[in-house]
Amino acid sequence: MQVKGLVLKYIVGVDIGATNLRIALATNKGELIHKTTIPTPRKGDELTIAETIRDLINKMIHDKGIEIEELKGIGIGSIGPLDIRKGKVINAPNIPIHSFELLRPLKDWFKIPIYVVNDCVAAVWGELIFGAGRSYQNIVYVTLSTGIGAGAIVNGNLLLGKDGNAHEVGHIVIDYESKLRCRCGGYGHWEAYASGANIPKFINYLLSKWSLTTQEKNSELYKAYEERKVTTELLFSLGKRKDPLALRIIDELGRINACGIASVINVYDPELLTLGGSISLNNPNLVLNPILKYIDMYVINRKPLIKLTPLGHDVVLLGAIALVVSTPHTLVNIQA
Repeated sequence: MQVKGLVLKYIVGVDIGATNLRIALATNKGELIHKTTIPTPRKGDELTIAETIRDLINKMIHDKGIEIEELKGIGIGSIGPLDIRKGKVINAPNIPIHSFELLRPLKDWFKIPIYVVNDCVAAVWGELIFGAGRSYQNIVYVTLSTGIGAGAIVNGNLLLGKDGNAHEVGHIVIDYESKLRCRCGGYGHWEAYASGANIPKFINYLLSKWSLTTQEKNSELYKAYEERKVTTELLFSLGKRKDPLALRIIDELGRINACGIASVINVYDPELLTLGGSISLNNPNLVLNPILKYIDMYVINRKPLIKLTPLGHDVVLLGAIALVVSTPHTLVNIQA
């Protein structure tokens, strides 16, 4: 309840990723005042993450001299999948605490409007309100990070689905004969090939199948493969140094990403598609250029503008804040 004399002028945005938990305080116009980042809790029960968010918010507003009654609301973009009506995460494949509560405990503690959506859904809404999508009505945001996901706005409507999972594009099957298993348990998913968590497995798979030149066998990446020390970071680091084996694998990843993104374009028919996530943002040319090289082979709809999000690593935070600044009508009746 608002205290007389206080104005609802602050918003809290929360980004729950598989690796990091980020919280930001913003004005009701979306201007960031303060940000905090910690590792996402790996141990605990279904209330651990909500309790961590509560404690971080309380510390942040205390340090800034802000009363809870001055908060307009809290927006949360989280890894999924979700039960959107309950505002909780169900069986998330990329985090050890697979299922956890968010909406109910946070509403009980703060007693202000709180909205919980998938992180990529928050991101695409942020793109519409604050980013590259302000002049568009059909937008898709795709993240290439620990996992792969998307959010979509079609004719100005934020798509949610019956459970809030109308965007789990990382589980598009790109090869039904694949032996590569996704963390969700399925086979042949886009995420099983091109997510940060699974790229090392894909590299190992390719190098066990490919015929390599002498130059490629002299690559630092091949030595790491022999020693079972392949990482996603090493692949892109060597790619930036023009390592031929790394560039060959990055090109193959680009073809796979083009297949996945073409499927997204064919389904949602966007005017604009933006890319985010740590893999895209930390390696822009190595990710975007191969996608643009191959995308025409797979897309049937008129190709949209494809670019990196201008909101950078803050895209989910700003999207979470945008949920409170301008709440999408598709969400109002679900979590008001």
